[in-house]
Amino acid sequence: MNQIVPTKIVVIHDDLFDEENNTSPIIVTLKLKYGESNVVLFRHSREGLDYVLNNLGQKMVVLLDRNFQDSREIDGIEVFEKIREETSLVYVILVTASRISEINSDVLKKLINKDLFKLESFTSDYTKIVNLIDEAIQLLDVRVDAVIEDWIVRHPVEKRNQVILKTKEGETYTMNDLLESIRKQTDVGITFEKNLLKLAIELFSRQKLKLDD
Repeated sequence: MNQIVPTKIVVIHDDLFDEENNTSPIIVTLKLKYGESNVVLFRHSREGLDYVLNNLGQKMVVLLDRNFQDSREIDGIEVFEKIREETSLVYVILVTASRISEINSDVLKKLINKDLFKLESFTSDYTKIVNLIDEAIQLLDVRVDAVIEDWIVRHPVEKRNQVILKTKEGETYTMNDLLESIRKQTDVGITFEKNLLKLAIELFSRQKLKLDD
């Protein structure tokens, strides 16, 4: 059976938990459903952003608050923009206490153009937000970088750290390096991903593949 790498759910929100005992229904539900170790919470937006940017080598869904009570915090729109400056492969669900109709049209255009996964009102039934996270995770699991990651983790650690690609410029890449390059959408990562897709299509056109190949 193939080993599936779990997705980290990164919650960046200052109203969903207290320091001592988190009883927020949405957080409890997520931890029960996906495992406590796979749900990471941040009250401060900068800390949450730093975590995301420092862990681009793993599958992540970010549940992000639009506004933070502390005026010293950067708001959710800016956090989203900074994530998009580094990668387009992290799915971000932005939640807001405001009505969506009250959001400035320029802000909405920015969110659409920079590929926000979902925008949801936090006043809605929390199960709707959980369903959006479920949807994001399901899409992540069939994305090319996720399939490559699932393939990589089936190899021993020492194998993952061996060089498997050398560019004409002399740069070398291990399995783990290539995965990170794909996640960060570097030139090498994009080229490797395209070539891998071309190869897969070519192989598929030549022969029947087993479902577990």
